[in-house]
Amino acid sequence: MTLDPQRLLPRAAATALLATATVSLLAVPAAAEGAMEITAPGHPVRTGQALRISGDGDDDTARYLRACVQERTLGASAWRTVNCGRTVPSGDGATVEALIRARRRGALQLRGVLYGLDAPGDPHPEVVRSSAVRMVRIH
Repeated sequence: MTLDPQRLLPRAAATALLATATVSLLAVPAAAEGAMEITAPGHPVRTGQALRISGDGDDDTARYLRACVQERTLGASAWRTVNCGRTVPSGDGATVEALIRARRRGALQLRGVLYGLDAPGDPHPEVVRSSAVRMVRIH
C-alpha cells in the first residue's frame, strides 16, 4: 500500500482545522447566566385591594444575591423599593414576597430587581438583573 500525497494533504488540513476550532472554543469564557422574574395579577384590581407579588432570581456573577420588588405609578420616573427578600449565596436562588395595597386609581408598574453583593452585609449592592415591567390597572 502506497501513500497518495493528494489524499493525505486534505486530511491533514482538515485535522489541523478541527484542532484549531476546538482550542478556540475552549478559550472562550462561559457567558454569565441568570434571570429575575416576578408574578403580578394580570387583571384589573380595585382601589384599596392588596396585591400579592412574588419574585425569584439567580445569577452566577455575584457571591451573594438579594431580590427586591419595586413599584412606581405610571408617568413617575423614580422606582420605590417595596420589599426585599433575605440575602442568599449565589446559586441558592433569591426570593421575595411583597404585599402592596392599591392606593389610587390608574396604572401601577412593578418590577423585580436582583442585587449582587460581595458579602452578606454589603452596604453597596449592585443591580445584576431586573425583570420585565408588569403593569396592573387599578379602578
